[in-house]
Amino acid sequence: MHDDKGKINLDSVMTAGIGSYPKPDYLYPGSGRQILDSVGLSFYQVANEIGEAEFQKRLDQAVLTAIQEQDRAGIEIVTDGEERRGHYVTHILRKLDGIDFENWRPKSIREGKYIRELPVVVGEVRYREPILVDEYIFTQKHARGIPKIGLPGPMTVVDTVLNEYYESDDERFAFDYAEAIRHEVKNLIEAGCRVIQFDDPVLIRYPEKAQAWGFRALEACIAGHENAATYFVHVCRGYPDEKLDNAGVAYKADANNYADLLRWLSASTFDGASIEAATVTVKDGEKVHDELDLAVLPAVGNKTVLLGVVDVGSHEVETIDYLEARMREALQYLPKEQLIFAPNCGLVELTPETARAKLANIVEAAAKIQ
Repeated sequence: MHDDKGKINLDSVMTAGIGSYPKPDYLYPGSGRQILDSVGLSFYQVANEIGEAEFQKRLDQAVLTAIQEQDRAGIEIVTDGEERRGHYVTHILRKLDGIDFENWRPKSIREGKYIRELPVVVGEVRYREPILVDEYIFTQKHARGIPKIGLPGPMTVVDTVLNEYYESDDERFAFDYAEAIRHEVKNLIEAGCRVIQFDDPVLIRYPEKAQAWGFRALEACIAGHENAATYFVHVCRGYPDEKLDNAGVAYKADANNYADLLRWLSASTFDGASIEAATVTVKDGEKVHDELDLAVLPAVGNKTVLLGVVDVGSHEVETIDYLEARMREALQYLPKEQLIFAPNCGLVELTPETARAKLANIVEAAAKIQ
C-alpha cells in the first residue's frame, strides 16, 4: 500500500477496523447494547454525572487505548474506536442545523424491527461548523496505521431521526444532508484524511430506495472531492441483538440484497464497500453460523471489498485456521488488491479482550495468504 496524497493504492491484502471499539468501564459502565438501544443518550448522561472536563479526559484515554490496541494487533487501517461517540449517527447530527435534540420522539426504524426515541428534524438540515476534524487529527497523531474516519450515510440518517420538517420527502432530506456533510468531507481532506467511510447499512434494507436515490445521495456527499480520498461505504446487516435472537425475531437485513448493492456500487464514484460475511445468530438456543456466499463478490467489479470475517456479537474468537480458509475462499473470487479483511461491523458489543483477540487473528490469518 502507498499513499499519493489522494487515494490510497492497494497492492496486496490489507486489514482494517470498521468503526467502534469496546468502551472501557471507566468511560461507560454499561454494555454496548445499552448504548445502541438508547441511541447514545445513556452515554452522554455520563458527562453530566462526572463533569465535562473529566469526561473529556476519559474520552482521550479511551481513544488512545483503542488506537493502540489496533496498532498492536497490526491492523493497517485504523479508527479512533468511535470512543467519543454515543451513537455513530447522532454524534455527527448534533453539529448540524435543523435537528432538535431536546425533544426526542418515538419512531419505527430498520424495517420496523425497532421502535426508538429519536431526535426530530424541525428545519432545513444545514452545515454549521467542523465536526470531526479534531478527532481525525488526534487519531492521525497517535496511530501507526492509516487513520479512517466514519460518517453516517444519507439513507441511514433518514431512518435514524423523526423527519417532521421534510414530511414524506425523504429524498429531499437525504440530499440536504449530503450537501451539509460534503462540507465536512472537504474539512477532513484539508486536514489530511485519506480514508473516509460512510456508514449506510440502511441501503441493504430498502434496495428500491437505494437504487432510486440512496446511491445518488451517497455520491452527493463527496461531489467535487471524488479523487481526493479513498471512500468506502459500510453496509452491514445490523448490529447483533441477543435479545431478539433469543426471541426468534429475524432482525438482520436480507443478505440476498448484497448482489444488487455491489453491482450498483461498481458503477458509483465510491472505491469500495464494507460488507458482513460472518454472521452468528442464535436459533433454538444454539449458535448458528450464517456465512455469506462469497460467490457474490465479483458483482463489485473493479472496486474493493472490506470483507467482514469475524462476528461482532459472539464472544467466541474465530481461529486463525478458520479465518485463513475464509480468506482463501474470497481469493477465488477477487484478487488480493481488491480485498481488505475486517470485522463485520463495529466492536462495541464485545469485551476488550475479545475484540483484541479477534483483530489479532485477522492480522495473523491475512499474513498467511500474502
